[in-house]
Amino acid sequence: MPTLRQRLDTVFLGYFVSHIPITIAVDVLPLLPTEIIPQPLLSLNNFLTTTIGDPFMVIDRTRTDLVWFRSLLTCELFVQLPFFFYAVWMLWTGSSRRHLWLLMYGVHVSTTMAPVLGMLAFGDINRSCDERMALGAMYLPYLLIPLAMIAVSFAECSRMLGFTVDKRKKD
Repeated sequence: MPTLRQRLDTVFLGYFVSHIPITIAVDVLPLLPTEIIPQPLLSLNNFLTTTIGDPFMVIDRTRTDLVWFRSLLTCELFVQLPFFFYAVWMLWTGSSRRHLWLLMYGVHVSTTMAPVLGMLAFGDINRSCDERMALGAMYLPYLLIPLAMIAVSFAECSRMLGFTVDKRKKD
């Protein structure tokens, strides 16, 4: 039977494998001119922004209120996307290096998800409570899975570096 850590590595692997096409087909669209986006991807973006009501993924270069979010998408494209391939390889091969990299990634992404979820919860985005909750549920795994990476990887990095908590009281 697989250990909890092995099961979590499988979850992390699935997260990165699924995040590659999501980044390429969905997340980078607001960064691109509409003229170069294929119609099926424009339709998908339209579904996200009109049917689901995602306020962040709107393709409109005139929206200066979303510059902060577009800067996060730019980081996702140029920093995270290349890392996704490396993370898949590390998790697939069981590399002992994965924990330090997953720890750094988890901290980075958790930090970027805070303003996104904060905006959904408290921002002026003209959405009902139900719409905000649905959008929050859609974005929440992108916070929870990286937080799990932090917990597992911090513990593993600490163990590898020889940091332990001595529960015995010292006199």
